[in-house]
Amino acid sequence: MPHQPEQRTCARKSIRRICLRNIAMSIFMLAATLVACGPAPKPAAKVHQLASSQRDFTYVAIGASDAFGVGTDDPAKDNWPTVLAHLLGSDAHLINLGIPGETVAEARQTELPVALDAKPSLVTVWLGVNDIVQSISVQEYEAQLEALLRKLQQQTHAHVFVGNIPDLSLLSFFAGFDQPTLQATISRWNAAIAQAVAATGASLVNLYVDWSELATHPEYIAGDGLHPSTEGAKRLAEVFFSQIRPLLPALLAATGAP
Repeated sequence: MPHQPEQRTCARKSIRRICLRNIAMSIFMLAATLVACGPAPKPAAKVHQLASSQRDFTYVAIGASDAFGVGTDDPAKDNWPTVLAHLLGSDAHLINLGIPGETVAEARQTELPVALDAKPSLVTVWLGVNDIVQSISVQEYEAQLEALLRKLQQQTHAHVFVGNIPDLSLLSFFAGFDQPTLQATISRWNAAIAQAVAATGASLVNLYVDWSELATHPEYIAGDGLHPSTEGAKRLAEVFFSQIRPLLPALLAATGAP
């Protein structure tokens, strides 16, 4: 990570503190929606389902605190996978597995098994910032991401969309970081994501390019300077949907949905 060890520790603690403070207000909702995966050191994934029918297609969101809804006014309703599910239409059956603080390696253990069991038609994966902050090497990150995507490729018929790392220099949380080094880090990680995506037949959602509008839309970021706000979650869902929309008719047809 592009700063000194004590800065890494501070950033890691800051993200964890931000997540815990925000999710405390929605813990009552989480208790009713836990996925029974046994004891875990972090909040279990929440599962939010839209109205279902026999013709539904299942959309699974694999992610971290942004998918959980940290930073939004109402995490249960405003998280970006829920917004995206509404954009997908009334036949969408959302399983949102976002866990605050999750790295890719952790998601392979806690989120991936649930995703595989769900037999999804559509999966979004957005993980990486926690890995960067926790000083995971880019080589380890790429190996873990490719392994996760490979399992989805081999054991489901889902089309998988993977978000890359946005321009973190536009977030006030990273203002104290060495900016040239930060940009170099983002470039290396996005090259690793592109490689994993290409190797597994997934589709890339280029947030580094499409989320550059953060420079002129500071309202898209919550007061913590890190997570998407309610408005930011809406826009993020729209960015993912713009990539999914061309394939949506085929996804719906494959499940018999109109």
